[in-house]
Amino acid sequence: MEDLNKNQLILLVLLISFVTSIATGIMTVSLLMEAPVEVTNTINRVVERTIESVGPVQTIVSGGSTKEKEIQTVVVKEEDQVIGAIEKNSKATVRIREKNSSLGVDNLYGLGVVVSKEGIIATDKKVISEAMQYSAIMSDGTEIPLVAVVADKRSEIGFFKAKPTNPYTFSSVAFATNDPKLGQSMVVIGGNTTNAISVGRVTALSAKDLDPVAGTKYISSFTSDVSPVDIVYGGPVFSLSGELIGLSISAFPSSKIYIPAALVKREALLLEAPKNSI
Repeated sequence: MEDLNKNQLILLVLLISFVTSIATGIMTVSLLMEAPVEVTNTINRVVERTIESVGPVQTIVSGGSTKEKEIQTVVVKEEDQVIGAIEKNSKATVRIREKNSSLGVDNLYGLGVVVSKEGIIATDKKVISEAMQYSAIMSDGTEIPLVAVVADKRSEIGFFKAKPTNPYTFSSVAFATNDPKLGQSMVVIGGNTTNAISVGRVTALSAKDLDPVAGTKYISSFTSDVSPVDIVYGGPVFSLSGELIGLSISAFPSSKIYIPAALVKREALLLEAPKNSI
């Protein structure tokens, strides 16, 4: 060491720093590979994004003047995205009740989700009885009478048209523009009396032929890892961005299977409530 000059000492320090950084990286990767799934999931669910705010970095603008900006990294947790998705859609999620005073019936039919500003509600398609009166309990506690409407008799998706006695402004969901993806995070709203939230991931996709000749297919259903105990039929499924990606349907043998939002949207567009009322 005493025989080394200044330049050689600097090179030696750089070499030691380089070797140390490589060793640290190898150890970190090894530890992550051996870590429990819960730990790696937590790490993977942290998303980084960049925003701009006023700061010390100078940028040239027109006229030769300068404007100061700073690039700042903000960590967005999955928890914040889940909360945002729920808040965005809480007003569009309703509870449907079926009643018959003479028979002493007052049951929860299921959950539903408002899919249009005109008060069309998509839900699980169960047996609709003319002896029952159906109503939607809105997020603010308002109870609105419903009339069953049919888009496609072969479908497993049910629809109701709200018939408020007083003017009412409906909040509708935004449909996802893309099909669900494997591994995509999802938020399921359930609960018999109040909203109960389950967070999971898309674990499998099922496809059917759209055009056998052309070989094109469409997503007919998808599966999640959400516990069936937490699911109420008709309950909506949202992406972390707050878009509707599916609906829980009871016709499937497993309550962990959902109808994709694209099929819900297609049938909702077919509805002409005055002609299809039953």
